[in-house]
Amino acid sequence: MKPAEYKQIRKELGLLQKDLAEKLGVSRKTITDRERGAAKITEEAALAIHQISSDYGQNAQAQASPEL
Repeated sequence: MKPAEYKQIRKELGLLQKDLAEKLGVSRKTITDRERGAAKITEEAALAIHQISSDYGQNAQAQASPEL
């Protein structure tokens, strides 16, 4: 995953760097470094942000679906 993709996902989720850092259990600096390309985005880090994205998508779908 490229730094720009990482940042785009965070922004699409509407999360600040500090919010994403908290969800991932890392420092805000780690998020900043990943987005700038100063730190490698490991496969584990890419999977983690995709999991958060997936969770947000499921939550948004559940809220949009009316109760039957």
